[in-house]
Amino acid sequence: MTHILDWNMPTTPVLSSIPINHGSNKFNYLYCIAITGFALLGSTSAYAVNEYEITRKEVETNWSGYINVGFTRNSYDSDTFSAYQAYNFSSRVSYKSDWGSLLLTLGGEKQTLHGKESSFYDPLLDYRTPFHVFSDTLFLRGSVGVYLPGNHYSKLDRLQYAPRVAGYLYWTPTDSMSFYLSPRYRYNAYQYKTAGQRVLIEHQFDTLADAQWQITDSLYFDVTGRYRMSKNYYGRRMDDQFTFAQELGWEFSSDWVVAIGHNNSGKFYDPEIGPSQGFEVYDKKSSTFYLSLTTYL
Repeated sequence: MTHILDWNMPTTPVLSSIPINHGSNKFNYLYCIAITGFALLGSTSAYAVNEYEITRKEVETNWSGYINVGFTRNSYDSDTFSAYQAYNFSSRVSYKSDWGSLLLTLGGEKQTLHGKESSFYDPLLDYRTPFHVFSDTLFLRGSVGVYLPGNHYSKLDRLQYAPRVAGYLYWTPTDSMSFYLSPRYRYNAYQYKTAGQRVLIEHQFDTLADAQWQITDSLYFDVTGRYRMSKNYYGRRMDDQFTFAQELGWEFSSDWVVAIGHNNSGKFYDPEIGPSQGFEVYDKKSSTFYLSLTTYL
C-alpha cells in the first residue's frame, strides 16, 4: 500500500516506508513501503507511504518497527543534468498502548550522480490516538506530531520546527481490499520568511487517498494519490501539487517484503496564471522508479 508522508525535502526525491501491525485472516500483514517525488531542481517532493495500522490480532509486544533500504532512479541518462539516482533508507520505531501510539520516523539518502552528498530527512515524532471504531470495516484515528530540521535544505532555510495535525479514516470492505483517506495540515516555522531569493512555505494542506488490493496472502498492489495546497508567508497561494504512485509488493519470507514501484509528482496550475498542464501517469520529467526491501522488527 502506498500513502503520502511529507518529509520536508524541497529539492530531492526519496524512497521510504512505514510498517504496520500484522493481522490474521487474509490480512496476514499490511505493508508499508514508500516512494517519493521527482528530481527537478526547485520542485517539492512528496512521499507515498502506507499508513494502514488496523490490528486483526493481539500483538505480543507494545514495541514495533521497520527498516527499509531502497534504490531510486529516473529515466534520464546518467550524464544528463536531470538524472537522479540514489540509495535510500528509512526506519520507524513505535510504542503502542491503551492511550494511543508514539512513533519516531527517520531516514536518509545518498545520491550517486552529480557529486551530491548524502542527506537526512526531517525526522517526525508523532502521537496517534486509539482507533475509534464505527463498524467492523470503518475506523478513525487522529494524529499530532512535529517535524524537526534534519535535512540539508531545511537547515539552510533555517527551519525551526513544523507541527502537523492529521486524521486517518480506514475502510476495509473485504479481506482483499483496503482504503484510506487522510487530511493533513502542517505549519512550517522558519527563522526568516525568505531563504535567499525564495519565499518559504508557511501553511501546507494535504489530502491523501490510498487503495490496496491484496492479490494473494503474499502479493499486493497499491495505488496512492495526494493533492497539496500551500501558502507562503505573504499569503500567496502556491501552485497546487499532486503525487500519484503505484506499487507491487511481495512478502517472500516472514516479515520481509520486496517491492517495485513508480511515482509521478507535479503541479496543477491556476487558470488565472496559465493553462492546466493536465495529468499523466508517466512523465519523464517527474517520474521515478524504485526497488525496495523492508524488514519488520
